[in-house]
Amino acid sequence: MDAKLAAAAVGVNAIGNSGTTNRLLLGILAGSSFASQLIGDASLSKRPMKRVSQPLAKFGAEIALSPAGTLPATVIGQKLHGAEIQLEVASAQVKSAAIFADLEAGSPSTIIEKLPTRNHTEIMLRQFGADITTEADNLTIHVQPGQELLGQEVEVPGDMSSAAFWLTAGRLRKSWPLMS
Repeated sequence: MDAKLAAAAVGVNAIGNSGTTNRLLLGILAGSSFASQLIGDASLSKRPMKRVSQPLAKFGAEIALSPAGTLPATVIGQKLHGAEIQLEVASAQVKSAAIFADLEAGSPSTIIEKLPTRNHTEIMLRQFGADITTEADNLTIHVQPGQELLGQEVEVPGDMSSAAFWLTAGRLRKSWPLMS
């Protein structure tokens, strides 16, 4: 990518250490009409991002990473096209990035997973009106772009796994009061 294109990038998203935010934004921004730059903290900036950028490139996404294949990432938003892709890694986040990019594509797409992963994105987007189907093998996902997504009221339950450390520490240390 030349210096002029890099200088034209609009906005900088400081995403801290959130790998999920980074991966999903790569898919969302790939089909936008503007350029963006994603910057993470020192830890996130060491993590490999080609596992996300390479599948998105099959839809026409233009994502420039550091020479090491890590953040910062410059996403040149543009019109995407449909494709059939096979994911090399079993990752719900990579699959979700591809689904978000597919929603902005000009034609239908098929995503084939290596192994079945969590399907929260598909369930949520279907609720919002997206035309996403999963075959009986739970590996093949079809995305039909162009559907209008409608906001919904969603209740998100707390994630007990994020509290597990503190609950365990509290049980081990009897002097720490635990709220029920």
